[in-house]
Amino acid sequence: MRCAVFIDGNNIFHSARQLGYDVDYSRLLALLVGRDRELLRAFFYTGVDETADRQRGFLHWMRRNGFRVVQKPVKQERDGTRRARLEVEITTDMMNYADKVDLIILVSGDEDFAYPLQTLAQNGVRVEVAGFRSAMANKVMDAADRYIELDQLAERFRKEGGLDDEADEYREKL
Repeated sequence: MRCAVFIDGNNIFHSARQLGYDVDYSRLLALLVGRDRELLRAFFYTGVDETADRQRGFLHWMRRNGFRVVQKPVKQERDGTRRARLEVEITTDMMNYADKVDLIILVSGDEDFAYPLQTLAQNGVRVEVAGFRSAMANKVMDAADRYIELDQLAERFRKEGGLDDEADEYREKL
């Protein structure tokens, strides 16, 4: 079964941080794809602060380790929060890969993905959603053929050594 993985980096990063650890993205990807699937592409979407050297280093590492990184500058919202809003990019890429794969795996709990996931499923693409229960919208789980609760699998993709300085700087820039 050919698959593509789409990781909402900001969503997974902040969810894992709330639980007190960092994600080893290579291990997470291996867990999601498993042994019986053929990975066509793995995408990682994130907002960036162009002045953050450590974040650039992290994204360089991601590119060198099999991820297609899609990044967008972080902007300040009216309410003071900082966001990149990558939902359109993720949705567009999922739709573009729908005819190239049998399975799309989305790592995000953002409710905005419910309708695109339903559309993919209606067009014959198997859809799996992975995320932490505390950040997973029910509509997204309902749109998927399978929900992978990352809370229960965290020890299999948790970064060794706990939280690190690079992650702290990455978080501060988001």
